[in-house]
Order: sequence, then structure tokens, then C-alpha cells
Amino acid sequence: MSKNCSWSGTQKELADLYLRKLEIRFETKIEFDNYYLSYSGGKDSHLLYWFIKEHLKTNDIPIISVNTRLEHKEIMQRMYRNADKVLIPDIKPTEIKEKYGIPCFTKNQDEYIKRYQKGNRSEHTMSRILGTSPSKHNLNKKARELTLSGAAHKISNECCIQTKENTLAKYEKESGLLPIIGVRTAESINRQGAYQTCLAKSGKFSPIYDFPDIAVDAIYKVYNIDEPNLYHKVHRSGCIGCPYINDVARIEQDLALATPNQRAYIIQLFRESYDVKGVNYKQFLSEIYVDKNNQLTFSIY
Repeated sequence: MSKNCSWSGTQKELADLYLRKLEIRFETKIEFDNYYLSYSGGKDSHLLYWFIKEHLKTNDIPIISVNTRLEHKEIMQRMYRNADKVLIPDIKPTEIKEKYGIPCFTKNQDEYIKRYQKGNRSEHTMSRILGTSPSKHNLNKKARELTLSGAAHKISNECCIQTKENTLAKYEKESGLLPIIGVRTAESINRQGAYQTCLAKSGKFSPIYDFPDIAVDAIYKVYNIDEPNLYHKVHRSGCIGCPYINDVARIEQDLALATPNQRAYIIQLFRESYDVKGVNYKQFLSEIYVDKNNQLTFSIY
């Protein structure tokens, strides 16, 4: 059943069909006491939270969140309200920016830009930089021009790695538990290739990987599951104003929905990438100052 599939039965029949699929996967694929739920507070991870706590009625699976310091206030509140434990990364986003650089184009492109900026000139890296052989990971024209000219700011894909991935990896090592994640292939083309089964060889469990939007929506509606008010304005949430959001208008909408303090922090953090992508962050500022070290200070509406 695809993302845009039709359904001839009732919403309850659709919801129960997919809930039964979830039950079977949990019953046959994993041992509860070997796993934890990676809970972001978003729609998909909250569906799994509800399924574990309200449908299965088990406390054998810990609910674990990560406070990246970049979530919308409502999502952050949901994490602290529902998680058994909220992990704090060892490094702050501003420290990641200074040490590694910030996101700009895509995770894969930024990986090769990071390598190039650190002096890597291997045949493989240069093939992606120059686009001399076909690959979906080749730099686009703007990324290539900025990188080769030396005009690009310090770019990397380390933000997600340092905040979420490393933090959860540390928890897994200390606890001995494996992750249950709410990833779905309906969310992106890249995930369709990356997730072909609910249980990876590594043990990572993705029980709703093949659930279409209409099935998730049906479960939410039929069982009256709490949904963030934020999701009436955006389809999904993540780190506020992340440069990896494809749509510039969506980034600007994200900034508009943030609190003034969050907005100021995010703009300072991602300003250079916003300039490259054409994000109009200045609409949110009342006064802007740039000092001799190119540091931005401003007051915000």
C-alpha cells in the first residue's frame, strides 16, 4: 500500500489492520527487554509511544529522548512529559559549528564538502566534488562552485551525528539496549532505499517503516491519539529551521513558529547556510549588526 493509496473500508478497519501488523511485529521480531523507544515527540515516534504504553500496556520498553536544544517548545515539552529519560548531548550546537561546521546542502553532499575543506583530495572525494562519475551524492552546481572557489563557509553533516546519533550510541553502549525508531519510507525517497525490512541486521527495529500516511492518520483519528498543535501547521517537525529542509519557505515557516529566543539562536547558528540557500531570516529581525569578526548581533521582533 503506497503513500497515496486508496482504501475502500472504514477508517477503523484500516487502523486495526495496521495495529494488528504492529502487534505481530512486536510479538515475533523482538524481545521487549532488549529494546528502548527512541522518542522525538513527533507524530511517528508518538504513535509508537502510544502503541507501547496504551495498546500493549507494557513498561518493559524504556522511552528515551534527546534534547538537542533545537526542538520546538511544544515538542520539547512532550519529550519531557512522556520520556523515561531525556539525554543531553556532550556538545552544544554552537560548539559543533565552531569545531566542525554547519549543515547546508544535503547530508551526503556536506560529507564530501567537509572532507574537501579538511584537505582530502582522494579520487573518490574529488569524483563527488567534480561530478566526474554519476552518483546521487555528487555536489550540485552551487555547492561545487562555492567549494572549489573557497567561498564556502565551514560546512559539515556533523550536527545530527554529534547531537543525536552519538548521544544515542553512548546510551546503547551503556544500557545494552537496541533502538526502536519511528522512521517511515513514506517520508522520503532516500528512506525507501535504506529501509527494506522492519528489523535490520544490526538489531535496529523500525516497525512502521512501510506504513502509509493514511494508515497513520487513521490510527490517530480512530483512537484519538494526542497530536501536537504544531502538526496542524507543518507536516512534520525536527530541529527548528534545519538547513536540510528542502523548501526555503518551510524553513521560514519554522522560524516564524519558534519563540523569539529560539529564533535568534537558530538564525545565529545557521546564518551562513541561510545566506547560501536564500532564506529570508532578516524579516524576523528589527536591527542587525555585524562586527569586525563577521559576528552577527541583532534584536528580534
